[in-house]
Parts: sequence; C-alpha cells; structure tokens
Amino acid sequence: MLMRSANHQSQRTRERFGTVRRRRAGKNSGQAMIEFALLAPMGFLLLLSIVVTGIIVTNYIQLTNEARDGARVAAICGSSTSALMPNGAGPCTPGLVASYITGNMVALPAGSVTPQIYFCTSVDVQQGTCASSSNLLSASGTTFKQCQTGAIFQINMSYDQPLYFPLLSNLFQTKPNGTRTLSASAQATCEQ
Repeated sequence: MLMRSANHQSQRTRERFGTVRRRRAGKNSGQAMIEFALLAPMGFLLLLSIVVTGIIVTNYIQLTNEARDGARVAAICGSSTSALMPNGAGPCTPGLVASYITGNMVALPAGSVTPQIYFCTSVDVQQGTCASSSNLLSASGTTFKQCQTGAIFQINMSYDQPLYFPLLSNLFQTKPNGTRTLSASAQATCEQ
C-alpha cells in the first residue's frame, strides 16, 4: 500500500509540474512574439541599409573601372593617327571614346554619366593644371591630340547616386535631393 501511495503521489507531482511547464511555455511564446514585433522593424531597416550600401559600392567600383578603361583607350587613340576604337566603332574621336566608356556601364542608368576627357602635356602635369578647361577635349572633336612622351590623358566622371532610403539619405547625402555624388578620375600615360 505504501508503494501505491508513493506512485500515486509522484504521478500527481508530474502532472502538476507538467501543467506548470505548459503554462510557462505559453507565457514565453507571447513574450517572444512581442520581442519579435519590436525587433523585426530594426532588422528590416538593417537589411535594407546593407542592400543599398551594396548597390552604392557596386556603382562606385564600376565608375572607377570605366574611368581607368577610358583613360587607357584615350592614350592608345592619341598614340597613333590611324588608331581604331577597341569595339570596332571606327577611328578614334573624343566622342567615340566617351560613348565607349558609357556603353560599358551596365549598372548605371544610360545617360547618367558624361565623361570629360583631358589631354595634358608634361608641363601641365608638373604644374598640376591637368584638369583645366583649356585641356578639355570636345566630344564633338574629330581627332585626338597626338601624344608626346610624358603626356597623359585624364578622364573625370561623376554620378549622382540616389540613396533610396530616407535614413541613409539624411546621413550621407551630398546634395539636398537625397543623392550622393560618386566621382572617379583616372590617368593614362601616352605610349609614345
């Protein structure tokens, strides 16, 4: 009889603790839902910020790569009067080099970047006046200036990157319309 009452008591204890555990589990799940409701918006904002930052970095990398590529093409075009564009568009002109640069940009919207091509002699480079308006090649020009030893071609480009997200634009904008200006510049020495 003693065994029976001990078993009966332990069964009651197990049942009682089991219901207590179930009640506590119900309270904990409600607490977890409230915590999730409070933290989910912050997690979502963090995720969006990471995506927008990735877009900005991708666009900046493409802008700098195309500036370098354009400077190299301009230096090759200036080294010979019979030089042809690498994409087979015809003889080298400043307008075709600018089109070559913008045509290779796949991440940026068409027409959003206008490359400026500068031709600088070795004297301009020594004086630090390469990117002056007197050295800017006109996009409507039909020929490139011929290179001399030490001369360089410089490409300058900028793009107004929308920040897409008000929190980011309030922190990182460089213009009041919620954009940040990404700039790239590259130089290539003439090959003669």
